[in-house]
Amino acid sequence: MSLRFILGDGRCRHDQAVIENAKSWLEKDHQEVFFLVPNYNKFEREREILQLLKEDRVEDFASIRAQVYSFHRLAWFYLQQTGLLSQNAITENGASMIMRKLLLELEEELVLYRGEINKAGFIQQLLAFYQEMHTSRLGIEDLLAGGTAPSATQDEEKKYSELAKIFQRFEQELLERALQVEQPITLLTRFLEGSLLDDSPVEQAMPNAVSMNKAPDLSHALFIISGFSAFSTQEQQLIQVLMKKSHVIIDLFLDRGYPQELPSPLNLFYEAGRTYYQLISFARENQVPIYLDQKLSVNQEVDKEAKGSMQQAYNEIETFWRQTQSQVNYQQQSSVKDFLAVWKVGNPEEEIRQIAASIRGMMSDKKRYPALRYREIQLLIAEPEIYHQYIPKIFTEFEIPFYIDEEQMMAQHPLVEFLNAFFACQSYGFRLNDILRLLRTELYLPAAYRSEADWLVGRDQFRKLVDITENKALAHDFQGASWTRNEDWELIEYLQSEEEQTDKVDLTAYTNQLRRAFKQDVADTLDWLTAARTNRDAVELLYRFLLNAGVEEQLRHWRDQAIQQGKLDQARNHEQAWQALMDLLDEYAAIYGEESFDFALFEDVLLTGLENVTFGKIPTAIDQVNINRLDLARPKQAKITFAPGLNETALPRKIENKTLLTNEERQHFNQLFNGEKYLRDTVVEGSVKEPFAFYSVLLSATEHLSLSYAVNFDTQQNIKMSPYLDRVVKRLDVPLQERGILTLVSDPRNYVGSYRGLIYQINNLSQQAQKNKENLPRVWEQLKQALLRSEWTDLAAQVFESQTHQNIPIPLSQAQAAALYGPSIYSSISQMETFYQCEYKYFVSYGLRLKEREVYGLNPAMTGEFFHDALDRFVKVLIAENISLTQLTADQRVQFVEVVLQEIFGESRYRLLTSSARMNFIRYQLGKTIQRVAWALAKQGQKMHFSPEKTEVLFGQIAGSNGINGIELPLSSGGKLYVRGKIDRVDTAKTEEEQWLSVVDYKSSSRDFDLSEAYYGLAMQLITYLDVALTDAVQLVGSPNVRPAGAYYLHVHNPLLDGQEASEEERLKRFKYDGLFIDEPAVFPLLDEDVEASKNSPIFPVRKDKNGNYQKTTQAKNKFYTEEELELLRKHNRKNMQQSGEKLLSGEIALNPSYKIKDKKRACEFCPFRSICDFDVLLKENEYHRLENLSKDEIIHRLREEEDE
Repeated sequence: MSLRFILGDGRCRHDQAVIENAKSWLEKDHQEVFFLVPNYNKFEREREILQLLKEDRVEDFASIRAQVYSFHRLAWFYLQQTGLLSQNAITENGASMIMRKLLLELEEELVLYRGEINKAGFIQQLLAFYQEMHTSRLGIEDLLAGGTAPSATQDEEKKYSELAKIFQRFEQELLERALQVEQPITLLTRFLEGSLLDDSPVEQAMPNAVSMNKAPDLSHALFIISGFSAFSTQEQQLIQVLMKKSHVIIDLFLDRGYPQELPSPLNLFYEAGRTYYQLISFARENQVPIYLDQKLSVNQEVDKEAKGSMQQAYNEIETFWRQTQSQVNYQQQSSVKDFLAVWKVGNPEEEIRQIAASIRGMMSDKKRYPALRYREIQLLIAEPEIYHQYIPKIFTEFEIPFYIDEEQMMAQHPLVEFLNAFFACQSYGFRLNDILRLLRTELYLPAAYRSEADWLVGRDQFRKLVDITENKALAHDFQGASWTRNEDWELIEYLQSEEEQTDKVDLTAYTNQLRRAFKQDVADTLDWLTAARTNRDAVELLYRFLLNAGVEEQLRHWRDQAIQQGKLDQARNHEQAWQALMDLLDEYAAIYGEESFDFALFEDVLLTGLENVTFGKIPTAIDQVNINRLDLARPKQAKITFAPGLNETALPRKIENKTLLTNEERQHFNQLFNGEKYLRDTVVEGSVKEPFAFYSVLLSATEHLSLSYAVNFDTQQNIKMSPYLDRVVKRLDVPLQERGILTLVSDPRNYVGSYRGLIYQINNLSQQAQKNKENLPRVWEQLKQALLRSEWTDLAAQVFESQTHQNIPIPLSQAQAAALYGPSIYSSISQMETFYQCEYKYFVSYGLRLKEREVYGLNPAMTGEFFHDALDRFVKVLIAENISLTQLTADQRVQFVEVVLQEIFGESRYRLLTSSARMNFIRYQLGKTIQRVAWALAKQGQKMHFSPEKTEVLFGQIAGSNGINGIELPLSSGGKLYVRGKIDRVDTAKTEEEQWLSVVDYKSSSRDFDLSEAYYGLAMQLITYLDVALTDAVQLVGSPNVRPAGAYYLHVHNPLLDGQEASEEERLKRFKYDGLFIDEPAVFPLLDEDVEASKNSPIFPVRKDKNGNYQKTTQAKNKFYTEEELELLRKHNRKNMQQSGEKLLSGEIALNPSYKIKDKKRACEFCPFRSICDFDVLLKENEYHRLENLSKDEIIHRLREEEDE
């Protein structure tokens, strides 16, 4: 009926012109107005339009005669009662399922696209192009025509032919299933023009639709279209019908009309100009009455809220960009410095922090911004993937409410992770990682934990069960069949040291609760699922599992909890996630229902479908700062605009074509159909849009505009500003403000925004001042005092304490120490050694009982236990058979070792050694090592007069077993220190006059006795073992009258020798004992009675001189001690133990890792608790406990002085 344009640039009040036209139209009875706005900001625009109507006191402004729609919502408004919007409209996921199905059926017929079928994203590309074809009114026949056109190549002909074949089959599938890809705008267009025919495929898919040829009377309707610069082909055709049937006003940001020719592609308003030309040409051709353009006047339409210099600055900026973009000679007329600011900032995080501080400053500046609200402030983000991560944390710190307008993908929802893990369990054989992923979602809780009256209690109990089970599963490699078989698993505890006690709690039964529930609920379901006959059966099985496993129930709990916490978006997301899954299952059953079940297809369709779903968001209607994408900017959108991230890569954007058709192929179709049907050239059009997008940014604020960029991000350094921003700085004479990180000379006005943020800033500056040995600047000191007088004083004081904090452990009270360790201390030798390595490490390890998580594998604890166990059994076999080492034959030795190894390898705790080919080889090597050590013991036995008396001698209490008494030392608190341990072997030898005793400690790694370490408490084992053996000699050897022969280390290994060294004696030398030896010539022959003259013993540090006299070897003289010296060492060793016990119960804790000056050996080097203690030698309060390099004579001298005190 009519067409009219409202034209004006960004300075004009388009909204007021739109409202005046609506007001004029509504003055007549029975007339109505429809506002058509972009879908992305429909809620915002509706609120603005209705508010303006209300302010102008237009009667019946609300939803009766004046309504605001997007094009899609307009189609719903007219078609909802017709049945044209069928309930059988297929969703995007349903379309993907059908496309996937037909592609597999067409695989043999396709040539170009055969290899693309299973590639990620290909189906989405196909459907996106199919949708674009509909939007552009391009049919399958047009695809074929494009291939047969003279300008088409053979490859293009094949490509278009295959695409046509795919889409023909797709439409055929839709028709057979009475489904449709919903095209509401096209349906509305045909409905309004009365062109729907009863025999069309669309109508055949909608048999229940009412009469379709009865179009409504639109003669009394005015359609005002605002907020667009371009329209899709579908939208244009709808507008063309509306022109004929009703009255249309189109509001465009356009400097003038283009009735006769297209504007230049370089024109700032090119898109709007092209739209104007296309629509007015159609109106002329179809004899639609065209009213004169309503050209808005800048002078009359200036923003009422922009005052004085702000108005001049706004107009100046618009003129600047329009003229410079059109390459017109621009001369600046007025300053924009009070309106426009440009910042150069160090990094994106600091950029957002500066913006937050500015917002808080503006909100408190009532003189300049007397009535400013948060909702009148916006951020326009060029690179959301970079900047969105900083906004929540920093805006929360500055107490700024905000709303981020972005789509949130469902891929991160726990329900998707749950299904991912669920299917992975079956696909990858129940890997432990997949099982834990499923359990950690906490969507599945066994029935026993769902029965709790308070679901949070049940969840917490389940969470603890999962934590413990995870630790044990990692330690025992429980995965695969361990979770799916009927038999319970068995937990095996390897002692980390020979004295360590195992946990008394029965974790086997506890962790098997979870294993049994998982097997019954999850593993069995997967078995049934893989055995399903049809896809419908599989859908029903999965649905029942989700209900029985409590998944829906958990989501309801989460929703209710989120509602209670005021997190409405989160609550809605949980509902949407469940509903999306249900819709997906319904569609899967409808499309694939009676076909044979394919597990891989089922998994792929469900996971891909859910991951591509986006959560619907609740539009913001409260007082919040709006965070929008930069390309959604529009003039006069807010009072205040901040646009961060305007660097050379973000603006103008680099547009890529990621569609099925290249830019050249798109141009081919556009030339072929000569504008009647049009495929957008996304790269060219995107590039054309960029200047106008920045134009909209420049005009988006009415009172203040801040543009900024960061020079560094991640690994990128010295990033340049956008060329657009560079033009602003240079041509508008705007100073480039460098907003660096906070320093002592920083102006608080650029940083301070809230008390909470001020805490961080004052603390930061105080640390800088301390480092520079300066005082805090006066202005910051005043702010600090104001902060300490505020309601934030407690938190501030707690944070400021870090300025004087020293990394020194806080001592325990004696009551706390007694509660932690008990009134008496039960400790092992290795624990005492740990105390002297570092007292804090002892506190963490044995007070708090922290330890590293055990991971399945051959670790030193397991290897050590294996060696000790094997050698213990071997020696006990000899004792049981009453065979001495001197009598042992080679055959007997091999036979006895084989029997021992068969017993050990048959035990479940060593099943690791059969878990793989590699482990089988290691098992073989371990067996060879035991054979070699047994050989060495036999050879040593043939030379020694000493023979094993006892093996694996327990003293104190270990793992619930009581041994001989061991060492008990009184403590000043009234309690005692009980020392426990295990002596690997006790040897004895008798002469006519004396009985001698020695102890042997097996070591799986080479170890030399270091007297300095023994003196400082770092090597207490040998002395303690000898002390215990002598103290409890009656229990061990039946006589108190024994004398010490020494305490030795024996290296358990299978030495590698080259060919020249491979003699028996050379091999035996590798098993030479090291430790403390009695300096008693009468004992030397007992150590090795087979030494030749002028030669050294291969097993002890003794030799014979040329006269056949025994003597100590020169290199080992310091390893020999008199009985008096051994007694001094025993007493000092006990003193070290007693001192450690006293200090522990006193509550004192020192952070004092040992440092051996001689070999620079540090206790911290491999400590797992570095992240807890934070020991830093650069801190003046953190110092090593430096161990002097003392000679044997110095140590003995000190011990004698101790004895005399």
